[in-house]
Amino acid sequence: MTTPWIFIHGAGSTARTWSRQNHLPWPATFVELPGKPQIIPEHLIASLAQWTLQQIHEPSVIVGHSMGGAIAQTMALMAPDMVAALVLVGTGPRLPVNPELLRQLALNPGQARADIARWSLARHYDPALYEANLRLLNDIPADRILHEMTACSLFDVRSRLHLYPGPAFLVRGGEDRMTPQSLSDEFLAIWPHMPVFTLPQAGHLLMIETPDAFNAALQSIAVELADEA
Repeated sequence: MTTPWIFIHGAGSTARTWSRQNHLPWPATFVELPGKPQIIPEHLIASLAQWTLQQIHEPSVIVGHSMGGAIAQTMALMAPDMVAALVLVGTGPRLPVNPELLRQLALNPGQARADIARWSLARHYDPALYEANLRLLNDIPADRILHEMTACSLFDVRSRLHLYPGPAFLVRGGEDRMTPQSLSDEFLAIWPHMPVFTLPQAGHLLMIETPDAFNAALQSIAVELADEA
């Protein structure tokens, strides 16, 4: 496989999200998104999409998790010739955020981080995984998490996403509480034949919670793309 894969993490996260995907048998880049506090939330997703497009130099498979999925979709609309395929992970064509969570991020960020760390995992989660997730969240300023999640709450490309002509795949956790299945199902109203990989025992952080199943889904997508080439 020669087409590079670009992995984009979500809000309140880092490229460490993809720590279990470091040994994929094809070229992969794990993007570390910059903080952009100077950009108002309404324009943040587009600004990050433009920044990411500047990092790639040939058509690539764009893998985006949560807010990274919003960025990936925006890239596909901005520069479809640079997006060989979309792999959308734990995301939707819109990303509503509970207003109470946004309020907590502003007023009680410690509690908000703890809630996000818990809600990002399946209901019966590994406590060690929860602690690792919380440590990652604690490394990120609360105002940046609030900024990015506010941007997510404003994201909605349902009316335009059909304009992307390339292949798109959905990988999601069956127990995702941050981006529930009802939300990711909205892709199917746009792309009725979109291949969907649902990992039943995973939550929002499926690439970390069930890495073997997640990597197997990526391998299946890679094979399908190779067959189409």
